[in-house]
Order: sequence, then structure tokens, then C-alpha cells
Amino acid sequence: MPANDETGEKTEEATPRQRERAREEGRVASSREVGTLFILTAATLSIYFAGPYMIGRLESLFIRVIEAMAFADIAGGGAARLLQEMLIQTLLVIWPVMLALVVASLTGWILQVGFIFVSKPLQPQLSRINPIEGAKRLFSTQILAETGKSIFKFTVVGTVSYFLFKPMIPFAAATVSRDPKLILPTIFEIGLDLALYLLLFLLAVALFDYSYQKWRHSKDLRMSRYEVKQELKEQEGDPQIRARVRSIRQQQIRQQMIAEVPKAEVVITNPTHYAIAVRYDMDERRAPHVLAKGRGVIAQRIKEIATENDIPLYEDKWLARQLYAACDVGDSVPVDLWQAVARVLAFVRTLNDSHQAVGA
Repeated sequence: MPANDETGEKTEEATPRQRERAREEGRVASSREVGTLFILTAATLSIYFAGPYMIGRLESLFIRVIEAMAFADIAGGGAARLLQEMLIQTLLVIWPVMLALVVASLTGWILQVGFIFVSKPLQPQLSRINPIEGAKRLFSTQILAETGKSIFKFTVVGTVSYFLFKPMIPFAAATVSRDPKLILPTIFEIGLDLALYLLLFLLAVALFDYSYQKWRHSKDLRMSRYEVKQELKEQEGDPQIRARVRSIRQQQIRQQMIAEVPKAEVVITNPTHYAIAVRYDMDERRAPHVLAKGRGVIAQRIKEIATENDIPLYEDKWLARQLYAACDVGDSVPVDLWQAVARVLAFVRTLNDSHQAVGA
């Protein structure tokens, strides 16, 4: 069972895997205020650039409605046709703004979290219909903070709108009374002025809220020391299991190495600490190479197998140490040791030739 200090407070920063897992579940740091800022900016720009087009369409629509009513063109099926025409004209008026809003909404989301689509948040969960859990969410710190933020925004927006519109009302009334055609341009102008003030306010709110959301998201993803250790174990494997696997692998390598000793031409020894089995066959390699090497118990085992297979043991403390340090199993002897090894091989071959001559 983990210690108390490892299962208590979440004080550790989230690991990359923890952040990736949260992203896969749709838990990302995003601010609604940033999306609102993008949407309002897009609406303002679209109205600014498409304003004349929209005003022209609206004027045509108003004229058409007034003409229809004046000439009783709405009797019978005329009302349905007029309603259909009004719907089409309205869509033609608002399509630039709607397109801009869709693009801005997607852009604001992508800039915050990138391209991400997950289905887990859409899956039904019993906790969402649990009245107790719902009451907890209703009075959670996050909901209270969002509510307070919304009240603050509406208060500021209402205040700004009031002080902005109040001095404009007499001017707008006087303008419209002189020329009714100026109704729509005046409304658009006042709307743009209000949008510019709101954009400045929302920019400050969005910067603050996005920083807060990033901080809160990082805080929510924090882990305890025990969770970090468990995740490392999952990624790297249990240390005991890894040690066991490494031990088995080393044992297999030693067994394969020992099986190569009977092919050696000579075993160079320390004589008690090191043993290096060397083979030289010009048809195999251009230089002598090490078939097996070991120290301590492994060195003794190499010498035992060499004796059982009538392989000469040659004692050379310096050369044994040099070969053990410079070569791994399967490596060729370094050039600077060729001469020393060649002397050993020449001695062994001469000794073998002598034994064969005596035997003959």
C-alpha cells in the first residue's frame, strides 16, 4: 500500500502522457471568451465591409413589403409568396455575417486547442442525470465563477451601451426625421460604434479568461507522487520485471558465448581472473576475433570447456586484460594488438604441429 505522502495532495505537474490522455478525453484548456471575441470581431468586420450590400437588400425588402401591403398584393396566395420572398431576401442579407461567424467560431477553437475530435464527452453518463451530482456541479466553484463572470460582462455591456446610446438618441431621431432613408445607415453606424467598444472590453476579458483557463486546466491535471510513479511503471515496466528480463537475456548471451568456445584456437588467460577465447581463420575474417570472454566464474567456465576440448590455454596477463577491455564478443582484435596475438597463435600452432609430429 503506498505511503500517505504519495497518495495525498496533487503537487506534481502533469506528465506528457497525462496531458495526452486528457486531450483524448476532450479535456482541454479553452476559453469561451476567446470564441466570443472572434465571433464579435467577425460580425463587426462583416457588417463594416458588407454594410452597404446589406442596407441595399434591406431597403429593397422594405419597399417590396410596403408595396405589397399598399396594393393589396397579399390576398389569397400572395401572402405565402411574399413570406417566401421575405425569407429568401433575409437569407441574402445575413449570409455574409453567418459565414463570417462560422469561420470565426472554428478559427477561435482551432487556435486554442488545435484539431481535435472526441466522442467521449457525447457518450451518456449516469452521473449527468444523478440529482445529487447535478446539485454538486450546480454549486461548484467553476459554475459560480462562470456565473459571476457572466453577471460582470452583462453589467459592463449594459453600462457601456447605455452611456453610448444615450447621447446618440437625440441625434439619431433628428437625422431620421429629416430623411427616413437614413434609418438603416444610422442603426448600422451606432451598432458599429457599440461593437468597437465591446471588442476592446472583450479583448481584455478574453486575455484574462484564457490565462485563467490554462492555469486551472494545468491545476486540474496535477498528479500525486504516487500517480507519477505508477505512470512511469506503466510506461517503462516494473523495475523488478525489467531486471529479471535483463538477467535472462544476459544468461542467454552467456550460454551462446560458452557454446562458441570449442571453436576457439587458443584461450588467453590472466591466469585466474580473465579468459578470452580467440579464433583466426583467414577464410572467415582477415583478423583474429573474440569468440568468448569472461572474468571470475565465467572465466573459469571458459577454461574448463577449453580443457575439455583440448584447446590450449596461454597465460599472458597484459594481453588478456587488453583484449578483455578492448573487445566485445564477436569483435575483431584491434590493429594495435595484432602483433601480440599473432605471436600467441604462432606459438600455439607450432606447439600443435610438434604434438602432431610426435604422435605420428
